[in-house]
Amino acid sequence: MADHPKITLDFRKTLGNFTLDLNCTLEKKVTAFLGASGSGKSTLLNCISGILSPDDGRIVFGDEALYASDAKINMPPEKRRFGYVFQEGHLFPHLTVVQNIHYGQPRNLRKNPNSISRLLEILEISELLQRYPKQLSGGQRQRVAIARSLAMEPRLLLMDEPLASLDSGLKNRIIPYLHHIKNAFEIPILYVTHAISEAMALADEAFLLSDGRITANGEPYQLLTIPSALPIANLAGVENILSLPIVNSDEHRGVTELEIGSQRLIIPYIETKIGKEVPIAIRAEDIIISLEPNLPISARNMLKGTIDAIDDQTLLSIHVEGFHLSVKITHEAREQLQLCKGKEVYCVIKANAVNLLWHDS
Repeated sequence: MADHPKITLDFRKTLGNFTLDLNCTLEKKVTAFLGASGSGKSTLLNCISGILSPDDGRIVFGDEALYASDAKINMPPEKRRFGYVFQEGHLFPHLTVVQNIHYGQPRNLRKNPNSISRLLEILEISELLQRYPKQLSGGQRQRVAIARSLAMEPRLLLMDEPLASLDSGLKNRIIPYLHHIKNAFEIPILYVTHAISEAMALADEAFLLSDGRITANGEPYQLLTIPSALPIANLAGVENILSLPIVNSDEHRGVTELEIGSQRLIIPYIETKIGKEVPIAIRAEDIIISLEPNLPISARNMLKGTIDAIDDQTLLSIHVEGFHLSVKITHEAREQLQLCKGKEVYCVIKANAVNLLWHDS
């Protein structure tokens, strides 16, 4: 794989009472910035694209300064040649799909019918070329918006929560197309989102943004196991994110076993190497508390742990072999089981309730 220009971000931008203050270097092909609404994700992309000008500092793409306050450099957006995909696509409503795509192309390629053939094939939009945006589904509009951005042959592709306006079914269908783009084009991508699944599926590195500052960075599945990432996890309704090694995988039985201390967590079979760590997510409401092991039920997992905290009477924190699991219970269940801090319990988890966030496929 070709080397990609590194991107140096060392700048500040104040908007009202909010200040984005960054100092980092991006060197991976796909970098994700994760953060809740108001954390500075869109401001970051707008400064990189040139739509906004920082107050001071520098933005460097490879060896080229896009913005440098000390040298009074501020390259206009059109000269940066960066593609930008927005949440809503922002297609021109009076133009057909093919006209929208050609609009982003360099003039010397607009009359060449073969210049966008690869894009049309990868994004599977050949049959949509003569339609207008109002005749497209949400997922189709986003694929056309991505094609338009790529047709300009950008040096960098900026993506501002491009799947945020889609329902979960459409998101799952669009993510494979983004994978194809990542693998087919030697273009670095900067992807901002608050969705864990998107970062896990696409990014080589992730930065966690909070109140305009980076609080952590690393590989996505590692980053999201740290406490500071919990607000992002909670946005997606996933309270428990763990990274556990595979100790056994049996295709015939259809199960894979993960190691959590001296205990085992069974999940549906995945084809990958023994010893490899995989990140998983479990919703707090998908864990049942029992006071006894070996119940005659269909759930495959029974993890022994100790209650170390009870929050607002309905959220338990269970310590399991060095890990903490959050479990939602009712007031009635808490009283009936006489749950309290320090009590030994068993976490009952169905194998299908364990969601794999990422793995080599």
